[in-house]
Amino acid sequence: MKLIELSSTRSTFRTVRFNRSGLTLIVGKPTKKQTKNIQSTYNGVGKSLLVSLIHFCLGSSSNIHFESHLKGWDFTLAFEHNGKQYLATRTVGEETIDFNGTNFRLKTTIKSGTGYIETLNDLGVFDLPSDANSLTFRSLISFFLRPTRNSYNSPDLASAHWTPYFRILYASFLLGLDYRRAIQKHDARKDLEEQLLLAKKYKSDKDLREFYIGGKNAEMEVASLTERIEKLEVDLTNFKVAKDYSDREGAANTIRSQLAEVRGEEAILSVRLANIALAMSIRPDVTPERVKKLYEEAKIALPELVLKRLDDVDAFYARLRDNRMKRLEQEKSKAEAELKQSQAIRINLERQLDQLFQYLKAHRALDEYTENNRYLADLTARRRKIEDYLSLLAKYTQEAQRIRAEMTTATLQTTEYLKTIKPHTDRLMESYRNFAREFYGDKPAGLVVRNNDGDNQSRYDIEARIEHDQADGINDIRIFCFDLLLLTLRQRHSVEFLMHDSRLFDGVDPRQKWTLFRIAHSVCKENNLQYIATINEDNIETMRDAAGDDYDRVLVDTRVLELTDEPDGSGKLLGVQIEMKYEDT
Repeated sequence: MKLIELSSTRSTFRTVRFNRSGLTLIVGKPTKKQTKNIQSTYNGVGKSLLVSLIHFCLGSSSNIHFESHLKGWDFTLAFEHNGKQYLATRTVGEETIDFNGTNFRLKTTIKSGTGYIETLNDLGVFDLPSDANSLTFRSLISFFLRPTRNSYNSPDLASAHWTPYFRILYASFLLGLDYRRAIQKHDARKDLEEQLLLAKKYKSDKDLREFYIGGKNAEMEVASLTERIEKLEVDLTNFKVAKDYSDREGAANTIRSQLAEVRGEEAILSVRLANIALAMSIRPDVTPERVKKLYEEAKIALPELVLKRLDDVDAFYARLRDNRMKRLEQEKSKAEAELKQSQAIRINLERQLDQLFQYLKAHRALDEYTENNRYLADLTARRRKIEDYLSLLAKYTQEAQRIRAEMTTATLQTTEYLKTIKPHTDRLMESYRNFAREFYGDKPAGLVVRNNDGDNQSRYDIEARIEHDQADGINDIRIFCFDLLLLTLRQRHSVEFLMHDSRLFDGVDPRQKWTLFRIAHSVCKENNLQYIATINEDNIETMRDAAGDDYDRVLVDTRVLELTDEPDGSGKLLGVQIEMKYEDT
C-alpha cells in the first residue's frame, strides 16, 4: 500500500502528491513570526493536519473539531495496493464514505451491510487472521501513520488508547512473532480474573456472608444441618396424623380442667377432715374434780352451793361435749364419703386423661405435620444453598487452578518457542542495531523479545532499546528505528509507506536528524518504499552543515509541498485561515 495523493474539491486546498519512493517532505515555512504553540493549533500551516486528514480518509472516528470548523469539506485520498488504485472520499459531517464509487457507512450495520472499516480489512494490506478480531487495518496502520501527539511517547504505543495487551498483540503481529500466544495468555488471565470475580460476588451473598465475613465454617454448618434434617425426616416418617386429633386434644384439655377442680376439692376435704380430727381431740383444761382437789389441798372448804354449781357446770359441759362429738362424727363421716367419691372421680379422670395422652403421643395434628414439613424444607434449602456455595467455590478454585496450570504450561512452551525462533529474534535484534548504529555507533542497542512470566495479560516483553540516555531526542530515534524496522521487515503486511509528523524531529540533535533522513531516503529508495515527513524549514536548515553536498538531493529535491503562514491563509494546507484545535492528544 502506497499513498498517491490527498486532494479536495475545495479550490483553496493545497493538493499533496507523494513521491513514489524515497523521501516525501511537506515543509512549513514561516513568512512572519509564528506562535510558540504552532503545532497544537491552526495558527500553524497544516503539517499535523495532513496526518489527521489521511487518517480521516482511512476510516478514523469522527473529529468534533472537523465537525465544528470544516463541515461540508470533502477530502480524497488516493492510494494503491497490489497494483490497483483506490480513491477514498469522505465529507465532514456526512455518514458515508465513497470508496471507488461505492458508498459505505463507517462501520457495519444491519441496514448498511459491510462498512468501510471492514472493507479496508478485506483489502489484504495486513494478513489479518479470522480468529483475532482485535487485529484490524485501523489498529495496525497506526504504526505507519502515528495519528496523535501521544503516539510519539513510546515505540510500541502508536495509540494512547491501547492497553498493555494490545501493545504486545499488535507489535508481536508485525514483528513476525506468534501473536496467538499473546492472545492465549490474555484470554486465560481474563478468564482467571472472571472466575475470581464470580467467587467474590458469590461470597458477598447476604445469606452466605456470615460464612465468609462472620468467620463461620460452611462445611461444619452443612454437617449440623444434615444431622437435624435426618432426625426430622425420621420423625416425619413415624408421624401419625389423627383425624380427630383436635377433638381429642380438646377433650384432654377439658379433663385436665375437671381434674384440677377435683384435686382442689380433695385438698379442701382433706383439710376439713384434719380440722375435724383436731376438734375432736380437744379436752377441757380444768375439770370440776381438779378444782375440788386444788381447794382440798389448800385446806379451803368450798361451800355446798359452790360444789353443787360445779357439778352442774360439769354436767352441762359434758352434755355439750357429747353433742359436739356427735356432730363432728357426722361431719367426719360426710367428709370422708365426699373425699372417697372425689378420689374415685379423680382416678377415673386420670385414667381417661392418660388414655388420651397415650393416643396424642402416638398421633399428631395435621398442622403440626405441615409445620414440620415446612421446617424440613427450610433446612434442606439452606443446606442446598451452602452446598451450592461450596460447590461453586470448589469449581472456581479448580477452574482457577486449571487456568493457572495452563498459563504455567504456556509460559514454559513460550520459552521453548523463543529458543526455536532465535534466528528470527536475532534478525530483529541485528536489524534494529544496524539502524541505531548509524546514530550512536557502537553504543548498546537492539530489539529485545523476552517471555513475560508475570501474573498479567502480557505474553511478551518487547523493548526497543538504545543505551545512550544523555543523547538529545533518544526516544524519537527509538521510535524511528522501530517504525522503520516494521516497514522493512514486511511481516504480515504490505504497507509500503511510513509517515512521521514534525513533532518527532523537534528534539533531535541536527546531526542525528540528518542521519535519520539520510537513512530513511536511502532505505526507502533501495526498497521502493515511501518515507513521508512533515517538518519545519528551520529544522531543515539546522541539517545543512551535516548534510553537506547531499543537502539538496535529500532535503530539497524531495519536497512536494511548502506551506506558509500568510495572514490570509492562502499558503496553508486548507488555503484559508481557519483557527481551531483539531486534536486533544
